[in-house]
This record gives sequence, structure tokens and C-alpha cells, in this order.
Amino acid sequence: MASTSAASGGVGGREPLSALIHGRARLLLLSHLMSYPGGRTFTELKGAVGLTDGTLSVHLSKLEAGGMVEIRKEFVGKKPRTLVRMTTGGKRRFEAYVDELRRLVPGLAEPE
Repeated sequence: MASTSAASGGVGGREPLSALIHGRARLLLLSHLMSYPGGRTFTELKGAVGLTDGTLSVHLSKLEAGGMVEIRKEFVGKKPRTLVRMTTGGKRRFEAYVDELRRLVPGLAEPE
């Protein structure tokens, strides 16, 4: 039986979908962030995607390590605020992921 793992090169000699993006939580986070070029706060993201603080933090750390998002911690008055936004490279990679998904899923059309 043929494998499409990263070790075998996947479809066309490469991994067909980025594992960094493809997970449910990270896909939700990135999809949400694409609509907010200025970024969203940790609290806003938590409410939008319905993750716990710990789960959100772990996924954001992975996305940051992968260069998909930028995380900035600041204070507004005396209150800490964590702002998350997509990087330019992250946006390009996400768009390429969506294009690849369209190629792999029959009938998944380009938006009009």
C-alpha cells in the first residue's frame, strides 16, 4: 500500500497539505485571522474559535514557530494584551494551502 507521508514525498513528490495548517484548530485560527489584517487579541480569538486558554496558547505557539503568525504582548494601561496577526509569509502559505485544497477536493470551486 502506498503512503503519502512526508518521508515518501506525498503526492507529486511533496506533502499534499501542510500539517502545520491542516489541523482543525489551526485551520480555524488562520481562517479567522485572514479576515482581520490588523490582528485579533487572544481573548477575541478564544471567543471566535471556542478553544481553552491552554489549547489556544499551544496552537498559537506552533503557528508562531512556523512563521505563520506574529504574537505581540503589550500593555493597555495596566492590563496586558496579546495581539496575534498573520505574517505576510503566513498569508501566502495559507493562500497556497487553500489553492492546494481546491485542487485535491473535486467540486470545491473558487469563490465568485
